[in-house]
Amino acid sequence: MKYSKDFLENAHKSSSSHREEILTGDLCGCFYCEKTFEPEEIDEWIEENIANGETAVCPKCGIDSILSSKFPITDKQFLREMNMLWF
Repeated sequence: MKYSKDFLENAHKSSSSHREEILTGDLCGCFYCEKTFEPEEIDEWIEENIANGETAVCPKCGIDSILSSKFPITDKQFLREMNMLWF
């Protein structure tokens, strides 16, 4: 694996309750379908609770496995390793 398990687990913690983080980035990526896209393409959000905010749903596959551009989402290996660990 290119990325450590700790790094991947830390990234997973950022895959929910992240609306503000997602919308302020230039790009986001789904570690289920392994596609990248602009945040403006997201049209569905899951409300986690009032305190934690909303979680993005992938416009390509409908799964809530989205990460912001603060992670190396343009590296296909990163998305693949996230997919292998969590799915």
